[in-house]
Amino acid sequence: MRKHLHKFGLVGTALAFAVVSGSTVLALPAQASVQAQSGNMAPAATSNTNPTTPATVRTETRTRLASGRLKACQNREQAITNIMARIADRGQKQVTLFGTIATRTETFYVTKGKTLSTYSSLVSDVTTTQAAAQTAVDAIKSDSAGFSCNGSDPKGFVNSFQVSLRAEISALQAYRTAVKNLIVGVKSVQSTTTTSNTTGGNQ
Repeated sequence: MRKHLHKFGLVGTALAFAVVSGSTVLALPAQASVQAQSGNMAPAATSNTNPTTPATVRTETRTRLASGRLKACQNREQAITNIMARIADRGQKQVTLFGTIATRTETFYVTKGKTLSTYSSLVSDVTTTQAAAQTAVDAIKSDSAGFSCNGSDPKGFVNSFQVSLRAEISALQAYRTAVKNLIVGVKSVQSTTTTSNTTGGNQ
């Protein structure tokens, strides 16, 4: 579980880096070009014959940078979408796996007819954390299907996805802990009963 969660975090970081850093790299040549142009036009700026103003240069720079970012994003759009889809799929598999383990543990407890004073509390914790984990995974699923470089704020979308990813990781960890506590509790009752039976047999 820890391996998967750590991988989720690394993928999320790579996801943002692909959109933010990649676009910045592509933007650098344009920025350098503008600086070169600004240097060439510096002597003319002292005369009134050149219609180009610093404000115009800044506007053109912003346009070129925006175009560079969009191109960089589009080059990675399918890869980013695939990464998000895999994260959503893995999260759902974790929820399903933990649910299966919890159900088997509860069935074992009932079948053996043992009594654990904290059993109800442990099961309640499993149910609560399961619901929270599923909600977090559903949010990731929804987010993973909505990414587009042509959206109003692709960078903001990726940042939002990372927030959802951290929430999912935290929820899955809590769910895993709750299931683990249930297993430990049920095993402790089984162990105590086995010891008592062995002692009684020796007598």
